[in-house]
Amino acid sequence: MKLNRIIGYARVSTREQAIDSRALEQQIDRLKAAGATDILYDVDSGTKDNRPNFQKLKGMIERVEIDEVIVTRIDRPTRSLITLRDFIRHFEGSGVNFRILDQQIDLSTAQGKLMVNILGSLAEWEVDLLSERVRHGKEHSRKNLEAPQSYPWGYLPVDHKFKLDQTPFLCLLSDRPDNYQQLSAEEDISQLPSITVADLAKDCILIFFEQKGVTRALKAIFAKYGIAKTQAKRNSFDRIFHWTTRGFALWLTNPVLAGHTAYCKDDRANKKTTLKDPKDWRMAYNTHPDERLVTDEEQAEIKQIIASNMRMGSGAFGVTSPTTTQSETYRKYAYQSGLVYCAECGSRCTTKASTNAGELAYYGCRYAKMGCGNHRGIRKQKIEQGLIRNLVEQAQILTQQGTKIDQTEAQTPPKSLRLIELEQQLEAISQFPGFRIEVEQLKESLYRQIEEEKNPFAAGSFDDRTVEELICAGNNLAIWQHLSNDDKVQIYQKLIRKVFIRNGEVESVLFNLSNSTPN
Repeated sequence: MKLNRIIGYARVSTREQAIDSRALEQQIDRLKAAGATDILYDVDSGTKDNRPNFQKLKGMIERVEIDEVIVTRIDRPTRSLITLRDFIRHFEGSGVNFRILDQQIDLSTAQGKLMVNILGSLAEWEVDLLSERVRHGKEHSRKNLEAPQSYPWGYLPVDHKFKLDQTPFLCLLSDRPDNYQQLSAEEDISQLPSITVADLAKDCILIFFEQKGVTRALKAIFAKYGIAKTQAKRNSFDRIFHWTTRGFALWLTNPVLAGHTAYCKDDRANKKTTLKDPKDWRMAYNTHPDERLVTDEEQAEIKQIIASNMRMGSGAFGVTSPTTTQSETYRKYAYQSGLVYCAECGSRCTTKASTNAGELAYYGCRYAKMGCGNHRGIRKQKIEQGLIRNLVEQAQILTQQGTKIDQTEAQTPPKSLRLIELEQQLEAISQFPGFRIEVEQLKESLYRQIEEEKNPFAAGSFDDRTVEELICAGNNLAIWQHLSNDDKVQIYQKLIRKVFIRNGEVESVLFNLSNSTPN
């Protein structure tokens, strides 16, 4: 039965082609001139099969709701030969005809069916050639250590290298000059004291280090700059400043900020782009060392802070004063999260509340009285005491064994330049004859600074030391007992793999030693 309905299908790859080049409009005009009574079109890549109007068109053919389909070229329905053959099968036996204007092909003839397959193969071959050219171009860029087309906020690719973006971005109200009204009237806003993109990026990093958490940092950033949530997807393109928590975390850990370039970061399997594991990226180091926002050590600390917060919760680092007993206890023992295991069934233990205002002060087996006989919980304070006892015992064992490390060097690490300078100052000032109160105060200050510098766990001093060296350095109770909450989060997570508890006691501790095997 003749339905007198002819569908013209048009497609362009990008919105720019549809609007700027009028390519879509030209296709539609030709389809109407060829007799199309209705028009369907998509603005999407021909390699994608899930285009809405393309799927709608296939459904109309299957239900025989039309008489004919017209396209201008064979690559308009699809650029995949497999998809094209599947599309052609929709016409077989349906009585719906398929016509291609540029190649003058009519599917109602045997010659037309042959030509469709031949031209479809050529269209797919053209796509493969284009993809191959793109791959060769990217490989050439990687060999020459060029900046990729995508770049993190705070940077611009200049002469194929990453450069800090010095474009003026915003002017804070607090920095606005007194003659602001006059400047605005004269439209001479270039005279305003502006913060560049690079300046703002550096400030975001500083705020993160102050807040020690992605969410807390974002709150501080938005409060400082008065920015509300927007629909902006990327800071770089639309010049609207806004971070999401995931976007901010990915940006902070981007190697470009530390002066390196990462290639092959995306996995495009099954036509879906996902981010690869960083260990699978192709790295080029020190590609722009003079354009760093952070050092390697600072970025390592950023990653450690983010990982600790993800593992233990946002309260791992005590940047805010505790307002309740429960939050104070949580921050004090936050480092224990994820480390405590049941010695009987091997499962990870959970925190449990005491009768004291519901404070989460205990750890206990999650399967207690549900198949596990380890019924007694253990206070977090007692876990810490048992952990410190095991650390001191392990230090004595390593010292007696004398293997893997030079014990003299481990217990007496090389003096830092600052320590040498402080000792020289103390020696010089000790030569002053007689007693003077200001000299004694200076001596006391120098003594205190020297002791702080000798601390084996001073900030950053443990980053490049092995687990064995750190344990041997902490060979007495006092060192472990005087660690701050933040130091505990960083140090214990590096030293300890698992703490096993049974019947209200710490039974054993599994350290991250080089010769340890997982339990």
